[in-house]
Amino acid sequence: MLKKIITIIATTLAFTSGVAQAALVNVDYIVLDKPIPQLHKNKVEVLEFFSYSCIHCSHLEPYILKEMKSFAPDTYLRPVHVVWDDNVYYNLARIAAAVNSTGMKLNADPVIFDAIFTKHIELWQPDVFKKWAVQQTAFDGQKLVKAYNSQENSAIATDMRKLSEKYNIQATPIVIVGGKYQLQFPRGYQAGMVTLNELIEKVRNENGISVATTRKLPKSIGASLAASANR
Repeated sequence: MLKKIITIIATTLAFTSGVAQAALVNVDYIVLDKPIPQLHKNKVEVLEFFSYSCIHCSHLEPYILKEMKSFAPDTYLRPVHVVWDDNVYYNLARIAAAVNSTGMKLNADPVIFDAIFTKHIELWQPDVFKKWAVQQTAFDGQKLVKAYNSQENSAIATDMRKLSEKYNIQATPIVIVGGKYQLQFPRGYQAGMVTLNELIEKVRNENGISVATTRKLPKSIGASLAASANR
C-alpha cells in the first residue's frame, strides 16, 4: 500500500512539473498605464528598448534573436536604442539605426555586443566604429557604414531619443508586447521567452488577428524590419 501511494505521488509530481504555468500579471509581466502605439495596428509588435552598452541587453539578445527567427508573419520586432546623452548613447543609436535600415540585426548585433563587452572597443566613437565595421566578415560592414553616413541615419537616431524621452525609459532592456504588456523576466531570459510567446498569443486573440503559420527568416531581418523599425 505504501509503495502504491509513493508511486501515485511521484507520478503526480512528474505530471505537474511538466505542465507550464500561465504567465502571471505583476509577476511575469505588467500592464502599462500608458500604452505605446504599435507601428502596425493589425500585427503583434515586440518592442525592444535596448542599448549596445547594456550588459543585460547583451545577455537577452541571443534569446530575442532566436525567437524572432520563428515569429509568425503577423509578429514583428521593433528594436529601439535608448538615447540618454548626445555622445555615447546617441552615437550607438546611430549604429542601431544603420543595423535596422540594412536589415542586418541577426548577424551584426552579436558581433557589436562582443566588440564592446569582450574586446572593449569604443564603437560609440564614429571613427572607431567605421574602421572596425569595414573589417568585419560576419556582415557587410561597407553597407553598414554607408547607412551610418546617410542623411536619414541621424533623423532615425533622433526619433529614438524622442521615444526614450516620451515614454520615460530609465533602464534597459525593456520588452513590450502589443504596446501594453511589459515583460519582467523573474526567472531569467530563457523563461521570459515562454512568457513572450504567451503574450504574443494574448495580443493576437485580443485584437482578433488570425493565427498565422510560423516562418523562418533569412539571415538578415529583411525589408519589413528595415522599413518599419524606429519609424
